[in-house]
Amino acid sequence: MRNPDWVRDEVILAMDLYFRAGRKQLPAEHEEVLRLSALLSRLPIHPPSAREVTFRNPNGISMILGNFLGIDPKRQTPGLSRNNQLQEEVWRDFAGSPDTLRHVAEAIERAESLVSEAPDEGDLPDIEEFLEGKTLTRLHISRERNRALVRRKLDQILTTTGCLACEACGFDFARAYGDMGAGFAECHHVVPLSELPGARSTRLAELAVVCANCHRMLHRARPVLTVEELRQVIAALS
Repeated sequence: MRNPDWVRDEVILAMDLYFRAGRKQLPAEHEEVLRLSALLSRLPIHPPSAREVTFRNPNGISMILGNFLGIDPKRQTPGLSRNNQLQEEVWRDFAGSPDTLRHVAEAIERAESLVSEAPDEGDLPDIEEFLEGKTLTRLHISRERNRALVRRKLDQILTTTGCLACEACGFDFARAYGDMGAGFAECHHVVPLSELPGARSTRLAELAVVCANCHRMLHRARPVLTVEELRQVIAALS
């Protein structure tokens, strides 16, 4: 058995350390490398049964930092050449915005104690992982699948407007499908993923009413679009 492959969340945390280190490869004994090793061991991403004793040890983390040094076009010293597709993908997504990278990394770290409230990966077979990684994706979806909260939101909008029109495209299930579609719509959690861990309870104002198609498009975009941004996309194509 070997250790599981690194996932996006872990690579984001490692890349954040690379930038905080001044775009350098830190040695395995560096305190920040040791701290990241401990954090990755605590994150409930990989089951204990899948881990070897060397799981995310400091040597491996130092090597990942060396891989980023090999990717970095601004490197001052040679890096390692063992980078992989995921590392290069995360580099493309975040290298141009270190502040966003830092914000997302902090959110993943804060989310460590909240992941248990989110659905297991097996419960999300049709959900594409967001730019910010699996941990924040799971927290986002858990808020959208809070049935009691969603029902309260739909009832609130029905009482206020008399219908459940998608806030992005205007589609109304009741108008399209009659009684079968009455009272049906989905809810999208509008708080940015990097802000999720700070809010342990979701307010009705943090949910937007959307149709299934628009909801999927919101999730598909990288980074996630706001409802207003998707509305503008639809309007531009009309």
